[in-house]
Amino acid sequence: MEFLLNWFEKGGIVMYPLLLLSILSWYVIIERAVNLRVKSFLPHNLNELKMLIQKGDYESVLKISSVVEHPFAKAISIVLDEYLKGRKEKGYLMQLMEGELSSFVPKVEKNLPVLSTTASVAPLLGLLGTITGLIKVFQAYSITIQEEAISLLAKGISEVLVAAATGLGVAIPALVAYWIYKTVGNRILDKISEEAREIINSLE
Repeated sequence: MEFLLNWFEKGGIVMYPLLLLSILSWYVIIERAVNLRVKSFLPHNLNELKMLIQKGDYESVLKISSVVEHPFAKAISIVLDEYLKGRKEKGYLMQLMEGELSSFVPKVEKNLPVLSTTASVAPLLGLLGTITGLIKVFQAYSITIQEEAISLLAKGISEVLVAAATGLGVAIPALVAYWIYKTVGNRILDKISEEAREIINSLE
């Protein structure tokens, strides 16, 4: 703990926003690791609904969908309502389904802007700390008292190195997590679209 406090003190004023960005980014990293899963975006009884659709038991599907409070089940219900009304064009039904499922996109991409912002801003804050540290280094050369000059020089060099290292240390995990969750999110959306197409194609 003492080492961290000393490190924080050596980094200068930019350590405060870097600390805030680090806390926010790690919160998002943990939150997405817990919640960004395929099963969170598909109803637990999806296979049952698909089997009933394949059998043509649309009334049972509508009953189950009305009980299950899930956006995907609701989308199935809306599509089946249109289908039973005589709108059986697959293109229209798929468009309708995709429109209903578009609400998943912001849920899949939730909080990712925090990671991308952290990855962009943290190195700039590190650079700012580097500049303020270099200013102290150059100020040291203008001081005639040797002990004060050496102390300011050491403090400036520490601020340069600590700020730069901390900026990168905050940015790199955020950037890696952003692309991982972006890739996982795209796969989840692809899986949702695949399930939707399969349901539409199974309609007789």
